[in-house]
Amino acid sequence: MKFKIGSALLLLVILAGCNKDEDEVTNAPETVPTEQNSTNMDTAKNNQNPTNTTNTTSFNFSEFSLDVDYSATESYEVEYDNEATGVEASIDDGRSNLKVTGNDAYTQLEPLFQELDFDKTTLDEDVIDEVLTVFGITDEYQSVEIDVRFADGTEKEYRATK
Repeated sequence: MKFKIGSALLLLVILAGCNKDEDEVTNAPETVPTEQNSTNMDTAKNNQNPTNTTNTTSFNFSEFSLDVDYSATESYEVEYDNEATGVEASIDDGRSNLKVTGNDAYTQLEPLFQELDFDKTTLDEDVIDEVLTVFGITDEYQSVEIDVRFADGTEKEYRATK
């Protein structure tokens, strides 16, 4: 009987470990904006309540997606999502055949995100140029898609094709 209970508990632990999202980041600083913070910031602006503050960070978005297509079979993709339920990050570099997720992806992305200084009012071409420069994307691409949700909840899409 003890063996059955022990086996059942071990099986539950193993199954719980298999359910973990591989993109989940566990070491993100608490100062990065989240979707929940964005909602709170909108509420604070609408209510003109200066005491309702949100966290500040060196990058001003809660979601960032970059998809660079070099050919029908080669691409470079970055996904970053910071919601109230947690942070997820991934890098999928089809040209180098590398996929990085979770904490490792966030560690690589954080310094790049800190270099980005565009906001929702920046011209589309300037945003695309800045992202391509910061991420070291060469001119060999066929198309670029960038999706951003800024800390205030504004969503923007930026597209370029050659």
